[in-house]
Amino acid sequence: MIVSCMDPRANPAEFWNFSEAGPVLPAIIRNAGGRVTEDVLRSIRVLSGIMSYGRNTVGAVAVMHHADCGLRNFSNDKVKELLKERVGLEGEKAREVDELEFGSFHGDHSLEESVKEDMEKIKADPFLPKDLEVVGYTYDVFTGKTTEVAAL
Repeated sequence: MIVSCMDPRANPAEFWNFSEAGPVLPAIIRNAGGRVTEDVLRSIRVLSGIMSYGRNTVGAVAVMHHADCGLRNFSNDKVKELLKERVGLEGEKAREVDELEFGSFHGDHSLEESVKEDMEKIKADPFLPKDLEVVGYTYDVFTGKTTEVAAL
């Protein structure tokens, strides 16, 4: 299973050439920024649970963040502010937006640090198997190079 950004320049199926992988392809969870949010954890839990019922299991999760990600320019607070402004939310609806987590990057984090942060979220999840392997990568959209991030 792979968690990555939905930026079309950072499509794991293309740069890891899954067309040559055979009939069994990894599930790819893509969202804005490729961050491990509560919804991503929910999806990993669901797939881990239902796949353990059959003959396949989720043996590993790869977290992949990429260079030049647009979400690196926005904090959670800024995303909330822009959303409320764009939709014209006020009052209770605006307060609901304030409770949301968009999984943005922290301005002072390097790409490698954000990958490690997300790897730690997966490893710490009490609803996932303790033997689940979690690996991390960065992807350079300019050079096409992937780099493994040191394991936890």
